[in-house]
Amino acid sequence: MARLVSRDQSPEEKQRQLERFRRGMLHHVGHDEERRRKRTSKQRRAARGGSTPRARTWSDDELPFEKIVRGPQTVVCGTTSPADAGAAGLPQAMVAAVHHGRVHLDNGEVARVSGRLCVDPSFRLAVGDVVAYATTDGPARIEARLPRRTWLARPDPGNVHRELVLAANVDLGVIVVAAKDPPLRPGLIDRMLLALARGGVAAVVCVNKIDLLATDERTELTRTLAAYVDLGAAVVTCAAKDGEGIEILRRSLAGKTCVFVGHSGVGKSSLLNALDPGGTRAVGAVRAYDGRGRHTTTSSSLRQLGDGTRVIDTPGVRSFGLDAVDPVELRASFAEFDAFLGRCRFRDCLHWHEPDCAVREAAADGDLPPLRYASYLRILESTRQEG
Repeated sequence: MARLVSRDQSPEEKQRQLERFRRGMLHHVGHDEERRRKRTSKQRRAARGGSTPRARTWSDDELPFEKIVRGPQTVVCGTTSPADAGAAGLPQAMVAAVHHGRVHLDNGEVARVSGRLCVDPSFRLAVGDVVAYATTDGPARIEARLPRRTWLARPDPGNVHRELVLAANVDLGVIVVAAKDPPLRPGLIDRMLLALARGGVAAVVCVNKIDLLATDERTELTRTLAAYVDLGAAVVTCAAKDGEGIEILRRSLAGKTCVFVGHSGVGKSSLLNALDPGGTRAVGAVRAYDGRGRHTTTSSSLRQLGDGTRVIDTPGVRSFGLDAVDPVELRASFAEFDAFLGRCRFRDCLHWHEPDCAVREAAADGDLPPLRYASYLRILESTRQEG
């Protein structure tokens, strides 16, 4: 301290300089004291319940945006049970569409997902999900997704290790195919039947555009569809253009929540327009140069048809993959193989390359629909390659 005071200074000047030094030292704290002060400040903020929310705006439509104060987590991975949601006193609604971060609910509300669910990588909403939400001054805030009772899923193109749920909580899956233009592909029907069965969804095979077929072609179509009729699957043939079979399809859907799925260009939007003329959707013709359909539906959406009928329209697909299908599960999903159980040489026969396979021999002899067996082999080979 003597170094800070010059020997030439008077006693009064020395005293004043020493006093200034002491006042300066009052503002200096060590590391321990600094940590103590930070802890004290954090405890005071927690006691006040957090910082005051600041007003922000929602960029999409400039609705008020409420800052979310992170509190105790009552929802795990974005799911909860109906009892928990009811205990929280939150209203519930079904997701009708998801667009650019905004979630449209079937009761007309436009909502956003709460911040604590946005950071959960396992949380993704699908059309048909039932959610619990909180009302705010701006858009509603989704706080939970209730467990799905059924679903239709396919591998996510952006992440092969994750499934993309196309629709949730549906009673019926309508597999829409075209009798012609584009041509009927039984392999796609088989894959979609399997995907629907895995999600607990009953299926209807709807063959559109039968008005394009000649008499002999209709006979061949009936022969092809007989394999699905024998399995007990519901099959409806119709023509959206002239209304043939539309009333039969309408009765099959009455009072149910359904999902329409199929190739691009098979006429899903045309069928919906025929079922509900008041809610016209865009339609497109098949491309002439490659015979493939155009994507007129670009995202899934929920549509009310009256009489309690709800239809989820999904974008057309080029192909429909299956993720992680166990060979035993696949074999069991082809019910027509059951008639030959116990006749193969090996008990664990996959009906592929094994010797003395009764199923393969039945397909060769015509006792088993060759198209179904060929579809089974394609699915089996593709899933073994993916695995």
